[in-house]
Amino acid sequence: MPQIPTDILIAAPLIIFAAYTIFGISGFGSALISIPLLAHFLPLKTVVPMMVLLDFSAAFSTGLRFRGDVEIAEVKRVIPAMLVGVIVGVLLLARIPGEALITVLGLFVALYGLHRLLARGSPRRFPDFAAHPTGLLGGMLGAMFGVGGPIYVMYFASRIHDTARLRATLSTVFAISTGFRITLFVVSGLLLDWRLLGAAAALFPLMWLGTRFGQRLHLRLSQLQLARFVSALLIASGASLVARGLGWH
Repeated sequence: MPQIPTDILIAAPLIIFAAYTIFGISGFGSALISIPLLAHFLPLKTVVPMMVLLDFSAAFSTGLRFRGDVEIAEVKRVIPAMLVGVIVGVLLLARIPGEALITVLGLFVALYGLHRLLARGSPRRFPDFAAHPTGLLGGMLGAMFGVGGPIYVMYFASRIHDTARLRATLSTVFAISTGFRITLFVVSGLLLDWRLLGAAAALFPLMWLGTRFGQRLHLRLSQLQLARFVSALLIASGASLVARGLGWH
């Protein structure tokens, strides 16, 4: 059995704990933090399927706990296009060269971090028909990079202003998306590696601890402080991935 490099043994648990601490505080963002950072140590085609297992567990448990607050009508609008997007994304993930994936991922993460940092005021309400491109793009980005969350957050945050209902609705959408992606990853063979499954199982306790720790911190940190911290981390993480993908070492 090959020995796991020490840097991965140290970095992976710390990244997972930090990512799910953010999830526990904000209700989303675990993949945005974990996947770009883990991609420095592991191939993206390993990181994305592994993280989808952890994300499904976190999203499903949160959605189940707050299922009474879910905006069912809003979820129904997004799901059909999202499922199509997931299928397209899985097909692209299996065919696009890894370095190209890393460059695109870095650009997306950095731009989203900049958007979060500069955003001011309440978001403009998206119309009903925007559910279709939201689902399609979110499904594709989720399947390819595991970072479809920002697309859903921007859409639902403009239509649902109650924090509890927004969190519950997002968790439900994430659970459906990740559950469908798990099925397709198994069919495509991306989740049939026992080492990948073992890594996800080993990191599961860190996911659980990080989520619980984040929920405790939620009462002590302001949303503005959290937003600025996450935005800066996303920009730095995304920029470093772009540099790596373009060969700027």
